[in-house]
Amino acid sequence: MKQKTTLGLGRISVIQPIVGVLSFFFMCGNVLFWAGLMHVFALVRLLQKRGGLARTEQLYDRCFAGWITTNEWWFQRVLGVYWQLDENMVKDFEHWHLMVANHRSWADVYIILAQLNGRRPLPRVFMKQVLFWLPLVGSATWLMGFPFMKRYSKAKLQKSPHLIGKDLETTRQSCRRFIQRPNSVLSFVEGTRFSTKKQQQQRSPYQYLLKPKAGGVGFVLQAMPGKFSRITDINVLYGQENISFWDLLCGRLTAAQVIVRDVALPEAMLKPDYQAAKKDREDFFVWFNLYWHDKDNRIASQLAAMKSNVMPLKEVLTEGSSSQE
Repeated sequence: MKQKTTLGLGRISVIQPIVGVLSFFFMCGNVLFWAGLMHVFALVRLLQKRGGLARTEQLYDRCFAGWITTNEWWFQRVLGVYWQLDENMVKDFEHWHLMVANHRSWADVYIILAQLNGRRPLPRVFMKQVLFWLPLVGSATWLMGFPFMKRYSKAKLQKSPHLIGKDLETTRQSCRRFIQRPNSVLSFVEGTRFSTKKQQQQRSPYQYLLKPKAGGVGFVLQAMPGKFSRITDINVLYGQENISFWDLLCGRLTAAQVIVRDVALPEAMLKPDYQAAKKDREDFFVWFNLYWHDKDNRIASQLAAMKSNVMPLKEVLTEGSSSQE
């Protein structure tokens, strides 16, 4: 089998900062190219005046996949990055998927997208409304059906009680096109990237995770009842300390591994009247905290295997469809 030619520019330490700058401009040009192409397709459909929505959405998805594939080409062929993806992940484009991942670096996004590309519907992220105004990117995510949400602070709701419930209604309205076909929703529940400093500031009881902000997941479950029966649990593991996005661009982040499993939601959460963000909030958080504790233990075991090289990481993953084992 013929091996692919790899430049491996990131291996040459002297030029790594230059490689990082080149990678940055490549990433910017790549996202602007695919986002711009989406707008061209949108304009063509607009000129057609009617029909063609399904076909246009397929083109949007291809642009999304094209952006991911082009990034992968740069990382692998130019920088010499190796990512061990979970090949046991079953392809499934027929069902809805709620995905939860740990968050160590912005590099996580590219690794996770590489894992999902060709295996699951590429994930949509619930985005703040203000992000819509990002040039080309904001409108491109809107074209792809990313749901936009508007959340009000407790202080705002206290001053304006009439806004209570408006955030959920706004999110439901933005989901109308999004829910027309099976899709994936990705959530970084920690809300920020993990670091030892943040862990200490939070007094997090977890070894490799920050405290979960599970309200967003509960919000999604309540805004989209009956769509999800399980959580797709994603662990992204690194064998080195320097894992910043800049390290990735420079080619210093040389390897990572992804491990995926499905975690079944309790039957109570599958009922139409279950309100994870309201009346059943406490019950939901009890379950989610147990799941999060289990996730932390699994990451600890998987990282220990990575450092000791006793066995492949995927073999450390214990069997089971539920975090309550």
